[in-house]
Amino acid sequence: MNRREFLKATGVAGVSTAVAGAAIASNPKKVMALDIAKEQDDFPAEVTKDFKGFSFQNCMFIRGFWDNEPFEDEYIQKTYAKEFNTIPAALINYFGIQSGVLKGRTHDPNKIGYRQVEIALSIACASVDKHFGGGGKLGATDSPMQTYSINPMTKERMSDTPVFVQGLYSWDNSKVDKMLKQGKQQYKFKDAKDAAKYVKKATKFLGADLVGIVPYNERTKRWTYTEWATPKTKLFTMPDGRKEYLYFDPIKLQKGEYETFGANVEKSDIVKKAGFEPKSIIVMAFEMDYDAFKAAPSYVANTTVQMSYSTMAEVTHKVATFLRELGYKALPCGNDTALSVPLAIEAGLGEGSRMGMIVTEKYGPRVRLAKIYTDLEIHPDKPKTFGVREFCNVCMKCADACPGRAISCEPSKVLKEGMEFDTGKVSISNITEVEKWYCNGERCFSYWNYNEAGCSTCIAVCPYNKIDEWHHDLSKLMTLTPFKSLLRSLDEWFGYGGPVDPEERIESKYLIDAVNDFWNKI
Repeated sequence: MNRREFLKATGVAGVSTAVAGAAIASNPKKVMALDIAKEQDDFPAEVTKDFKGFSFQNCMFIRGFWDNEPFEDEYIQKTYAKEFNTIPAALINYFGIQSGVLKGRTHDPNKIGYRQVEIALSIACASVDKHFGGGGKLGATDSPMQTYSINPMTKERMSDTPVFVQGLYSWDNSKVDKMLKQGKQQYKFKDAKDAAKYVKKATKFLGADLVGIVPYNERTKRWTYTEWATPKTKLFTMPDGRKEYLYFDPIKLQKGEYETFGANVEKSDIVKKAGFEPKSIIVMAFEMDYDAFKAAPSYVANTTVQMSYSTMAEVTHKVATFLRELGYKALPCGNDTALSVPLAIEAGLGEGSRMGMIVTEKYGPRVRLAKIYTDLEIHPDKPKTFGVREFCNVCMKCADACPGRAISCEPSKVLKEGMEFDTGKVSISNITEVEKWYCNGERCFSYWNYNEAGCSTCIAVCPYNKIDEWHHDLSKLMTLTPFKSLLRSLDEWFGYGGPVDPEERIESKYLIDAVNDFWNKI
């Protein structure tokens, strides 16, 4: 579209803006609180009768601990797999750089966005999850954390005696059992709607940005992983004499060898492992920083991703504690236990998108998800739609901007094993028998490792990724009109998201300015 065609087409937007201005003048509260979502009785995407669930051992991160087969994808072989030609090699190198064990090689260490100051902030943001969350980020259910005993006489850490204790995602409900055994009664709400009011308020007060409730029933049980998987560890003595259980061999890693030890896999059974039958699932979304995401794919964007994981661990622990103090059992979960995106859709928090992430009304795709299973009966929410599917079918901005060429430009469809798309073939890491857009997880993660700072470019360029202002509410309305195809053009015209071309973006003044703006905005 040339400039003349663009201005002609967007004349409609100009009229809409004028009308909106008059509306704001007369009733600003109503316009600012625009809600265009429609409740749905069923899950808003086809799930076939052949859907058999998804095993967590096939998640890209867990495959990095057992799947040693070389990448088959020709694009990966030609681009990012010259040295890291298996998922374990890419995973362990990525983790090594993320944790500061290895030095990055792709970017100049003085390059803005990849300097030590950005890396240090990213590690700091991840520290609560790493030190207290246990393995929730890697999908370990009821995850413990590694720590060390303290000598009570000298106050010194006994670094040669690592132990494991309950982490923030602990499923320990023994205090509730003890309370009930001692005769203390559960707090009684008036009804399930009353419970929803108090639980939602408490959950937001304790730090969640969005919250929805899902009933634990046959429809939602299908999103529980068919198998749970936890990476295996081994005990190593570090150069300073400290002993530590690790997912990889640190000595071999320093030599450029990428050894992992497999994964413990078990058939999922919430009732057996938790000791009770849940009645409700509390699904939470945590906003990630808008200014940080403008700087994707640099470390600055990675900082807010890591911060959200730390926040998830902290808040789910607090909400679980709130429920337990009321006499109800709770299972706090991060990436573990069940698929978070479909549960968030069931809870009315948003819709699925071309990039594979949930898109919320308020924050777009700029959220991370967690959930809590509980035996408290809470009035459930319903799935909501507000035009994401229709818009994603015509936009494709995330696909064009993806530096790993992982997001397909083809329409959404029910994925089947072995299907081929413009960005690759459906693999064991794809959920099949569900209608969705195809994303190539191997390509995505290969680029994460190559870039050394993750990526998140798809989130950054998404036209739904907007701060909460009235003219962005107008953008939402446009996605429901015949002019929705123009929204991407409008988005780029006004400079949102930055350059779409991946090679241009990584070297652009836009990215440098975004990093500097992040640090300068105090």
